[in-house]
Amino acid sequence: MTKSKSHPELAHLLPSRRAFLQTSCSVAGLAVLSACNTQWPGELATVKVTAGGSSLDFDVTQAAYAALATVGGMVGVDSGTTQLLLVRASADKVEAFSRLCPHAQADLGPDQQGSYDAPTSTLTCNLHGSTFDATGMGTAGPAKGKSLKTFPVTFDATTGKGSVSLGVSVDFDVSQAAFAPLATVGGMVAVDSPQLILIRSAQNKVEAFSRLCPHAQADLAPDQQGSYDAPTSTLTCNLHGSTFDATGLCTGGPAKGKTLKTYSVTFDATTGKGTVTV
Repeated sequence: MTKSKSHPELAHLLPSRRAFLQTSCSVAGLAVLSACNTQWPGELATVKVTAGGSSLDFDVTQAAYAALATVGGMVGVDSGTTQLLLVRASADKVEAFSRLCPHAQADLGPDQQGSYDAPTSTLTCNLHGSTFDATGMGTAGPAKGKSLKTFPVTFDATTGKGSVSLGVSVDFDVSQAAFAPLATVGGMVAVDSPQLILIRSAQNKVEAFSRLCPHAQADLAPDQQGSYDAPTSTLTCNLHGSTFDATGLCTGGPAKGKTLKTYSVTFDATTGKGTVTV
């Protein structure tokens, strides 16, 4: 949970609030700070882990999701792994988008930089004026042509209950042109939706990391700021010189001590096929 951008003078209060919530809320599995955030919109909501992957269940009769009881209402949710924005787009439809603007990673939560106009189905990032349509595509501003990731949503307007499917996997095959660099040890491939870097770190191993450097959000794609040295298993952000080891931990540079998120990868070196579980 990031500190409030709209009330920086309250930032020093957040640690004590977090400590209070940790002792007051029941946390299980991936469920985090759910019912206790009634008066703090945009804080964390509950994620339910299901056998087929992850899902976020919501109910507009609950205080945390009360904004979704009205068309045009928005709720920011943090599942612990995925930051979401839920929007009541119409009487019978709730839409879910990734919550960070692809231009400068501004938080599109309703208590941060996001606003939504129901008549035009337009989501706006008020930091730099980017606008997004109902598909998540940037239609104007510096994020024009870029898109927010969307998530499948089931919603019953009669009961006010719904579920967002968070389970995602990325299948790859080194014989395909898009993944051809992974045919060679040391090769890197950038993937969108979600943003990942895949690295062929050894003959029988492909690793997957989040693609943005935690220091200044530089894109670590091989055609952007990222490079990889196979002999030392070192990923480098060439913008400011941060280096990351095989676990995603930054070992040098301005991001030292911070980590890239890692993802589980299954890979068959014989067939050249694999899957990243996100």
